Amino acid sequence: MVGVLSCSLGSFAVASAKKEKNSETDEKSWIVPTHIQLNPIMIPVEGRRAAPVTVYLEASNKKYVGNICNFVPRLLDAIYKVLTRNPVPVRRSRLVLKNVPQQLLFSMNQAVGNREFGNSQIKKVFIVAGATKMGGGSITRLPFARINGCRSIRRAEAERMKAEAAKKNQ
Repeated sequence: MVGVLSCSLGSFAVASAKKEKNSETDEKSWIVPTHIQLNPIMIPVEGRRAAPVTVYLEASNKKYVGNICNFVPRLLDAIYKVLTRNPVPVRRSRLVLKNVPQQLLFSMNQAVGNREFGNSQIKKVFIVAGATKMGGGSITRLPFARINGCRSIRRAEAERMKAEAAKKNQ
């Protein structure tokens, strides 16, 4: 009898430890990231051609991520406006993206509603040549490897709000 009781208590302790661990991972999945991945776009390059790139944005504060996601169409317009005036140079069949983020930063901050440069919502812009999907491989070694697109950020936020409402109703 004592053996059965101790086995059931041991399984209860393991189950509660798993539940606590799952709640910690659930909370971590609801943490708003500071980086946002935009969908891959075609940008103008020298020679009247276009090339695919993936743009990543780093918000200066987590509270700005939702606002930046609301202005994605304006951000894309800002990108196209800057890059149609100054197409991306090509050297040896490769895009030279070195100075492009600095060119885009001010106009992208203006697109999300910042008129002065001192109070910017977008801290940095990263551009990677090609259409990049987040996952495994070499992309995980980049400084902005833990990134979500706006759709997954909104989905996680909606799930968090639903869970909080369910907790309040209990």
